[in-house]
Order: sequence, then structure tokens, then C-alpha cells
Amino acid sequence: METVFQNIAGYLNSLDWGYILTFILISYGINHPTFRAFIINGLGITLKTRYRVLIVGVLYGVLIFFLREYALSGIEILFQSFVFALVFHKLIIELVIERFFPKKQKQQKDEYL
Repeated sequence: METVFQNIAGYLNSLDWGYILTFILISYGINHPTFRAFIINGLGITLKTRYRVLIVGVLYGVLIFFLREYALSGIEILFQSFVFALVFHKLIIELVIERFFPKKQKQQKDEYL
């Protein structure tokens, strides 16, 4: 059991946490209603949330790759960090946020035909 925890700790230490945390913050920013309205009105482009996050994650990963001057082996680290950020964000952060700040439920009208 100790070996499993050591492997998990080694994996978590190998991730690029600076990329992960800033990517999550940027993703929240691009999904804000004001920014979405800017893209729709300014550029005339409508994209689903998953595609916006995917495009920003890839572009931000390429930018980080060149800014930090990673070797080619750094691509794998950035890709693993990208996938981990998506899972970490979806499963953990959103669950905690929804638990502490529940969304207001829309009232549904009961309409019968």
C-alpha cells in the first residue's frame, strides 16, 4: 500500500502545478457571461464551453512550453497536467463550489397540453 502512495505522490509532484492552477483560473474567466457576450458580440462566434476550454488549454500549453523552454519531454508533462486540470476542475472544484454556493433553481411552469 505504501508503494501505491509513493507512486501517486511521485505522479502528483511531476505535474506542472503552475500551469494547472492558472489554466483553471483562465477557464473560469473565459466562461464568465461577460466574456462570452464579448466573444459573441465582438467576434460573432458561438462556441460550446468544452471547445473554449479545449482551445484555451492547448494554446496556453503551447505558450507555456515556449516561455519555460521545455525540452520535448515537457510536452508529456504539460499534456498530463492539462488532463489532470480538466478532471480536477470537474470532479473536485466544481463539486465543492456547488456544495458551498448552490445555484438558484429556475422555477418550472407546469404546462399541460
